[in-house]
Amino acid sequence: MISEIHIPKLGMTQSDITIVELSKKDGDAVEKDEKVAAIETAKVSYEIQAPAAGLIFYLRKVKDKVSIGALLGVVADTAEEFEAFKADLPAEEAKADQTVPAEEEEEWGVRLSFEGEGTAARPSRAQGPAFPAVSLEGRKILKRTPFIGMRRTIADNLVASLQTGAQLTIFSEADMTELAAFRQPLSLDYPDTKVTYVDMLVKILASVLKEFPVLNSAVVGDEIICWDEYHIGVAVALDEGLVVPVVRDADKKSLVALSREIKRLSKKARQNELEPSSFQGGTFTISSGGRVETDFMTPIINPPQNAILGIGKIGPRPAVYQGQLAIRTMTYLCLTHDHRVIDGVPASMFLGRLKEMIEHRELFLRVLK
Repeated sequence: MISEIHIPKLGMTQSDITIVELSKKDGDAVEKDEKVAAIETAKVSYEIQAPAAGLIFYLRKVKDKVSIGALLGVVADTAEEFEAFKADLPAEEAKADQTVPAEEEEEWGVRLSFEGEGTAARPSRAQGPAFPAVSLEGRKILKRTPFIGMRRTIADNLVASLQTGAQLTIFSEADMTELAAFRQPLSLDYPDTKVTYVDMLVKILASVLKEFPVLNSAVVGDEIICWDEYHIGVAVALDEGLVVPVVRDADKKSLVALSREIKRLSKKARQNELEPSSFQGGTFTISSGGRVETDFMTPIINPPQNAILGIGKIGPRPAVYQGQLAIRTMTYLCLTHDHRVIDGVPASMFLGRLKEMIEHRELFLRVLK
């Protein structure tokens, strides 16, 4: 009996799917629900399992680009059964050779996918300068990693973001001491939640964005659309790269509810359990340096958004407070904005207001509830 293995629907229209792993060899025995392949798309990877027990035969290869519903392979009882099945396939399915062209592997390009983000103009794939030729003969290699799938998608999107916008980063030092003092008792009130600085900043951001709507915008066709919704993307670092799940309606959620949602999304992202819809619809993004020793950063905008906020290391530093030198809890706010849409003055005013909200308890207490 033949059991076909098709590329599953991944929660959205998606044709830019890459096969990154085939777990077996042709003719190997597999059990039902055993992993037989891995695919990646839109910064999300998926494992594909065998639909039945038998012998696996593949019709695709690693690096092939496929569409939803494409035939990946089959599970058959015998090799003869597979050959008979293959003989009856249409010629294009039997060949199934959509491997990434050699020139694409050697060049930087631009491939943006704005699925679910309206009708924003999509830049065509630009041909960048070719990588210089590198000879591997006689060289010692520690590891070889195919530059495909999630890593390539991230690379293409970052390059495209820089090539299609006039990105400018501005910085402001912020005193987090009052916010740190406010956070401390929260661990006693909500021991199961552990509210973080990022949680509090997402909530404050949603409030400040309402005062500066152009920071919460996207270019759609020949219009600048300022959103009346505050869906904040929170960058999560994985071994394979950076993903940005979206916290929807951050302005409407309580601080504790928002904190729990960010933790849930982050955990699912690290376990590769998020659906593609979890990455869609963001209107602004925040990226934190976390515990790494990074004071400044120049974050790259997550298209089609027009701005992103990076948070440097948060920790004790000498600072002037009320005219005296003191040790305060400090950080740097790093705002990258698209200068085509957002001028320097509103960007600076936004950053100044955010700094003011962070530093004054009477202001952030109105929001952090």
